[in-house]
Amino acid sequence: MSNTGIKKNRRYVPDLVRDIATCDANFIKLQQLFPAMDKQDELEFGLAGPSEEIALVKLSVIERCPYTTCLQVEISGDRLLPEWMRLPSLEVRIYHDLATAEVIRFDHHRSIRQRYEQPNPDMHLPDEKSQINCFLGELLAQCLSSGLAINPLPICAS
Repeated sequence: MSNTGIKKNRRYVPDLVRDIATCDANFIKLQQLFPAMDKQDELEFGLAGPSEEIALVKLSVIERCPYTTCLQVEISGDRLLPEWMRLPSLEVRIYHDLATAEVIRFDHHRSIRQRYEQPNPDMHLPDEKSQINCFLGELLAQCLSSGLAINPLPICAS
């Protein structure tokens, strides 16, 4: 019997260059969206939905250290979605000295691994960490392109 029609399951190999580039891009987007995160505790953005409903994206500083800042990213706007769907919350660690930002918690999942064996009891995707960091990047890009600041930064007179 020939093996020509059978595809072997290959082990997922993370693309570290792409993953680091995603985290670096997320750092830049966060700096553009929330330049005063060293002084200000939170910032909210409104994103228009399909039926003129507004979803809120809230960035809250939960920890400040000399080289890192930890942010909580929450999305609300439950009227935009069916009852059975939950909007995710993320915790993001920003490494100022490395100019990078990575998701360290997604909903209630801490210690997101770079790779998951398949199958696994929690049904994680093999590239779950990469996809979560990409999700953060897409959310931040949406806030940059069409977000409306709910609590804009005060304008300082020069």
